[in-house]
Amino acid sequence: MNVIELQNLHYRWQGQSRDTLAIAELHVMQGEHLFMRGASGSGKTTFLNLLAGILRPASGSLTILGQTLHSMENAARDRFRADHMGVIFQQFNLLPYLSVREN
Repeated sequence: MNVIELQNLHYRWQGQSRDTLAIAELHVMQGEHLFMRGASGSGKTTFLNLLAGILRPASGSLTILGQTLHSMENAARDRFRADHMGVIFQQFNLLPYLSVREN
């Protein structure tokens, strides 16, 4: 079963003249592991934010666990993310008096 499916995915930051990301096709199966690396500014965080539904693609399709996140309403997308994903942000805006789980 594919847990992530991308087809002709494009993302461009507002005001930019070219795509930040352009992925023709990607399929990630359940249990598969990926390693992502690249230079600063190459789109790694943008890609992760697209997968988490934090950003919406300009075009193409992005399916996570059979759900098309960019077509969901904000509340449904937030609920899906809360139920099925774990996100650790680069800027650790964590509360020091809470445990990792509580944060």
